[in-house]
Formats: sequence, structure tokens, C-alpha cells
Amino acid sequence: MKLIKVILRPEKEFELKDVLSGIGYHGITSKESAGFGESKKIIKQVYRGKVYEQRVDAVKRKELEFVVPDDKVEKVVETIRKVAVTSHGGDGRIYISTLDDAIHIHTGDRHLGDSSEEESKHG
Repeated sequence: MKLIKVILRPEKEFELKDVLSGIGYHGITSKESAGFGESKKIIKQVYRGKVYEQRVDAVKRKELEFVVPDDKVEKVVETIRKVAVTSHGGDGRIYISTLDDAIHIHTGDRHLGDSSEEESKHG
């Protein structure tokens, strides 16, 4: 299993979640984030007649996380790239980590990374 973390533009979040849900990935965690990459902006502000320059690094982004079986990772990555890309650059990143196990708290079922579940329970 792999844990996929996607950092993307906020305007692409719902479209990507809809597409991922359509191909069987429903357990998606979403959170707000901010960060900076290679581009750094300097904005000028006027306060009481004086001009101040301020560097703006924090760019709003969304983070999505979900689990994918090893054999589906490349297809999911291609899907994410197709949906999340823009013509402006700074579209975000996809991080892939190995995940040893995932267990439902309520049932103890082990998660395989797609819509199927193992029958074994741990309690």
C-alpha cells in the first residue's frame, strides 16, 4: 500500500476528489495548507504615506491524502496530474510513501487501499 499526498491549487480540489471518487477512492482526507516554492512575491503597501515592501511567501494550497494499492499507483498519479495541471505552473506536488498497515478503529478491519477490505479483525 502507498499513502498518496497531493498538494494542489484550491480551485482543483473538488474536481480531483470527484474524479478519484469515481475510480473508487472515497477515503480522502482534505486539509488547508500554505507554503512557498520557487516564486517569491514582493508587494508594495502604503501605510500613512510611506511605501513598505513586504515579501509574500505563503500561497494557499489544499492537501489531499489517501491510500492506494501498489499496483494502482501509476494510474492514480497520471489521473492526478491530468486533473490538477494548469498552464500557470506552481500546480503542486504528489508525494508517495510506503504504508505498512491501516486499521479501522471501529471494526478492526485492515484496509487494502481500495474499496475492498480484509476479513481479519484485530481487537
